[in-house]
Amino acid sequence: MRLNKLFMIGAIALGLVACNANDQPEVAQHETNSYASITVKFPKGATVRALPGDYNPNGTWTGRDAIETVTVFLVNTGKGVVDYNSFNKSSFSALDDNGVLTPNLALKATAGESIRVYTVINGNTDILATLKATSAANFATVFAGEAAKVASEVAKYNADKTETIMMTNDKDDYAMTVVAGVTEADALDVVNPKNHVQVNVERVVSRAMLTVEPATGDNWTVKARIAGVETAIATVTGVTYAVGQSNKKFYIMKKADYATPDPVYTYVPAAADWATNNTYFDYSGLGSFTAAQQWAYDAADVKTPLAAETTSKFVLPVNHVVTEADLTVARAAYKKGNTTYFEVRATFVPLQIDGESYSGAAETVYLGANDNKFYSTRALAEAQGQKATEFKDGVMKYVLWLNPNSLVATVAEPNPMVSPTVRNQVYHAHIDAFLRMGLPNNPLDPNDSNDPNNPDNPIDPTDPLKTEVTYLSVSVKVLPWTIHTYKYSLTDGGTMY
Repeated sequence: MRLNKLFMIGAIALGLVACNANDQPEVAQHETNSYASITVKFPKGATVRALPGDYNPNGTWTGRDAIETVTVFLVNTGKGVVDYNSFNKSSFSALDDNGVLTPNLALKATAGESIRVYTVINGNTDILATLKATSAANFATVFAGEAAKVASEVAKYNADKTETIMMTNDKDDYAMTVVAGVTEADALDVVNPKNHVQVNVERVVSRAMLTVEPATGDNWTVKARIAGVETAIATVTGVTYAVGQSNKKFYIMKKADYATPDPVYTYVPAAADWATNNTYFDYSGLGSFTAAQQWAYDAADVKTPLAAETTSKFVLPVNHVVTEADLTVARAAYKKGNTTYFEVRATFVPLQIDGESYSGAAETVYLGANDNKFYSTRALAEAQGQKATEFKDGVMKYVLWLNPNSLVATVAEPNPMVSPTVRNQVYHAHIDAFLRMGLPNNPLDPNDSNDPNNPDNPIDPTDPLKTEVTYLSVSVKVLPWTIHTYKYSLTDGGTMY
């Protein structure tokens, strides 16, 4: 069995083994007098946490991780020593029947009163270099500190459909007393290993995926109210998506409450400051749009499209006021301009243009604001005494939040109110119908400006996530490497805007 497939098995426990001499970096030399072995348990799914964000959990997904490197740090604050080593995948032993990689070498260690254990899987080179240069006295602080990276620097999709993702301790709670004189064989003993500890790790990123109901029946038909009657006006012919407004920083090891680094964590868009402060966020994901899988939604089988994906969308978590349990209070911190989103691009073909039946390819058209009819020019639309919206090349756009707390909106609870994202989660949106037209541009993309000749775009970065203006609904589910599920449907009655 190929190694990358072996890592698809549940919660995998990994015993550390050394690299080949050519793969192994130079390690600081200390007067090591013992051996230790570490087992790394890979994420099985998100754990229960206090952060309001585990909305509609729906099981877990093992993932498809490729393990390239494992770097372990043994920090002896009593002696002021940090022992570390990196292990390459070429040195891993075969998995046993219990999903354990049996080690063939142990890690040299310095005996002392208290040894803290820190593990980094698939570590970014710069982050590892910083940790290796950190003293024992400062190590815990640096490991809990922030790193200025974007998602593409710590997570990638591979050609063989595996994913190489940086992972770290889930908490700073792994310690042992290294006893002097423990031999390599003692440390590696399968039944009763000495100087041994198990460390649980989590992925530092979130993951996002969008699927769409297969194009059958009228679920890809766009409708509008014309003279009070629901009327088909266009057909969607293709759906792509990307993810925007990710973080540019993360904590190497997550905070206990899952808070994310400033300035994003405390930033709340106000007045016109978003045009300057949107530099806090990463929009590079909007440079890579992916065709949404056509999939008949089944809440019990979301793992199927996850495994079938031929790409991956990673984001660094964004959240605000994580200790505030009252969502009516927390809502004030979540605005459209500081929350991570899916941008959905749907290509459509009008059923009529200028009052005549149309069956050609997608093209630039103008939608009348009053009559909901398509015109070939702005002048023809405006001649009917109305404004018109230009849709270039037959493309309309939707914005969906990755993790909305709820989609059932009332006057008292104008959901969604919050949409936090946390590491080691998969957020999945599923569109089952295009019941209303989207928008011509996404004002939450700094590079997608509004045409001044179009009516005002209803998306304002300073607005809360749910406002009175509604233009869409969608069928959505949210999962993590623990799974969450949602449903929307793109319509005026509104779950989003």
